[in-house]
This record gives sequence, structure tokens and C-alpha cells, in this order.
Amino acid sequence: MGTKFIIVRHGETAWNRGRIFRGTYDIPLNENGKKQACLAGKSLKNVKINAVYTSPLSRAKESAEIAAENHGITPIVHNGFLDMDYGEWTGKEEAEVAKLWPDECAVWACAPHTVRPYGGTTLKEIFDNAFSAMEELALKHDGETIAIFSHRVVNKLLLLGALSLGLDRFPFIIQGNCCINEIERVQNGYLIERLNDTSHIRNAGIDLLKADF
Repeated sequence: MGTKFIIVRHGETAWNRGRIFRGTYDIPLNENGKKQACLAGKSLKNVKINAVYTSPLSRAKESAEIAAENHGITPIVHNGFLDMDYGEWTGKEEAEVAKLWPDECAVWACAPHTVRPYGGTTLKEIFDNAFSAMEELALKHDGETIAIFSHRVVNKLLLLGALSLGLDRFPFIIQGNCCINEIERVQNGYLIERLNDTSHIRNAGIDLLKADF
């Protein structure tokens, strides 16, 4: 029958605004991020959603809880959607990382799939976990619609997998805070219906960061 996925990035945090590497550090939503999550929920109010899954990190979990409130659904934590670990980059501004690790940071900007931050994980490792989790849920929820609340990196990797694109295309997909993507798992792959839709935030006049960070 097919499984429809609504994939949502979490709302804004102070570290998004400060261009600070987050990864597995549990930074919460800021007030603007909570407003964004509420708007995402309102835009999905009339969509029949059977289950909601979320990364265990609070910025994704709280976004899921706010957005799922209209559906009366309690989000289920799934470790498969945990964000990338940036190792020693975590908690540092992008400009500081560029000073401390200039070569690695330069490569990260154009070919991030070839970089492992010191003490961290790679895009391939995160892709393997996240895409396997999505495929598992497609089988479990055949014929249903489920929502996944996760992170910029994870969402981009899920979409690359759905599009059958290599990880080298990672820089060419954008995921704004609380953007909505819609894809459907069918017999021979994925149908792509909506990517990086932030109209629910922009139309409400709520601030939305332009940088993909």
C-alpha cells in the first residue's frame, strides 16, 4: 500500500542563531523555535497522522510534542533519528572551528561526507542508522502516515536516500527550522511530494533563519 512520511526539522535554538555546532548536545528550543513548532502543528492539523517519532534530543522532542498536540498523539522516541556527533566541534561557533581545524572545516563546507570531526561520527554512519530506521517504520506502518521530528543533518540524509542520491549531494539540500517534507514509501522506492516547506512560518511573519545551519 505504501507509507507516507512527514519529516520535520526541529524548531530554532540559540545555537542555530549563533551558528554553533550542536550535534548530540541537548540544547533546547528558544522562544522563536516554540512558535515555529506550533505553526508546524497548525499546518498539519487536518492531516491524519497515525504515529509520531522523534529524536531523543529535547529540541526535536519538544517540537514533536507541540506539533502533535492537535492529534492527541504522544511522540515515540527513536534513537535512529539522533543527530550527528560533532565531537570536539560541539559547542563551538563555526568561525572558531574554522580557525582550529581550517583544513577539515574547508572540506566540510564542500564535501562533508569525507570528514569525521575529531571524536565525532560521519555522515555515512548517521545515514545508515537513520535510513534503516525509516525503512523499518515503513514496514511497521504500511498504509499509514507517520511524522518524524529530527535534525538538519538527519533529515537531509533521509531525503538523499529517498531520492537515491549519494552523500556527496548533502550540501545541495536545505532544511530550515520546522520545515516540512513529505515523501511516500512505495514498492519500488520513494515518491517525493514536498521538500523544505516553510510557508507556514513565513506566512505567519515569524522569523526564520536564512542560513542552512
